[in-house]
This record gives sequence, structure tokens and C-alpha cells, in this order.
Amino acid sequence: MSVIKDAIGENKKFLLLATTLVVVVIMVFLVVGSGIYNPSTGEIGTGSQSYNEPKDVLLDDVDYKILLSTIYGDIKIDLYEDKAPENVNSLIFLVGERYYEGLTFHKLIKNFVAQAGDVKGDGTGDPGYTVKQENMVTFSEYEVGMANASQFFIVLPGADMNKINGKYSVVGEVTEGFAVLDSMQKVQVDEDYKPINDILINSIQIHEG
Repeated sequence: MSVIKDAIGENKKFLLLATTLVVVVIMVFLVVGSGIYNPSTGEIGTGSQSYNEPKDVLLDDVDYKILLSTIYGDIKIDLYEDKAPENVNSLIFLVGERYYEGLTFHKLIKNFVAQAGDVKGDGTGDPGYTVKQENMVTFSEYEVGMANASQFFIVLPGADMNKINGKYSVVGEVTEGFAVLDSMQKVQVDEDYKPINDILINSIQIHEG
């Protein structure tokens, strides 16, 4: 009888363990499927990456730079916080929120622009708020413009400036990583100028001077 009881006890333990495992697996699928898990940060969140407005994060008398790390290498950008404070504030706020991690350069037009910062990846995404346009001046090669509150673009050599001058805020300039941009221009794109193979943003670091 003791052998039978022991066998029944072992079966109950196995069934309890199996049931628990099934419940855990179901919960994981429900969380991922509902969009609660945010793959770009590896943290639990809303999954929408949307905000009502940016926090005021710029400090007085600080020269802001960002180091953008991609799968092709690093690009360093000196920001014009004195000329376009609201746009730079939005950019720095989103960087601090790790908004850009895992996003792509969703548009790359050779001899024109390389554009990133869209959570949807099709040019229609934004962070849920808008910022006013500032520093609407003539662009130069390797300068950085804001398409909206989160999307930014880098002007590439040979760009037709007439298509962007006076239409977008000029917020910074590339100071390092020119070879990286040259390499990015060689990738294959589709009819919408989206790279066939994603050019991922691994991270963006803020440097204060």
C-alpha cells in the first residue's frame, strides 16, 4: 500500500508542477500579445511609447552632444540647444526615456537624408506631442533637422537643400562618424527608401559639456 501511496503522491506533484508551468506560459503569451512588453527597452511598459509632453530637461549653460550608436558604428552630433531649445529639449528628453533604442533609420535617400526616430517605422510615428519649429535657416551638409518631435534626419552630401530649407528646424550637426554615414548610403532600399536590412539604433548617449 505504501508503494501505491508514494506513486500517487509523485503523480500529484508532477501534475501540480505541469499545471503551474502551463499557467506561466499562458501568462507570458498574454503579456507579449497585448503589447505590454516593450522590446525596445526590455522593460514592462505601455508599449505605445507615447507622452503628453516632454519634461524640461535642458540645463542652463550646458553644451549638449549625443553619441548615436548604430550597427554600422557611432555618429556624434553637437546639438544647437541655444538656437532650437524646444526641439533639442524634446530630443534629449526622449533619449533619456530610451525612446530611440531598437528603432531604425526608416528612410535613407542617397545624397539627400538619413532619417530615424519613428516608432512605427513608416514615417508616420511621433511621441504623442508636438513642438514648435525653430531655427528655420539654411541647412548645410551633415546638419541635423527635426521632421517632428521625435523624428530627426541627417543631411547627406549632395542634398538638394531647396527641398528642406525653411521647412524644418535645424537642431545640430554631425562632428564624428562621417564614414558611418557613407557606409549607410550604400545599403539597398525599397521603393519607399526604407533599407531592406534594418539599420538599428542600439543606443544614444547624452554628453554634456
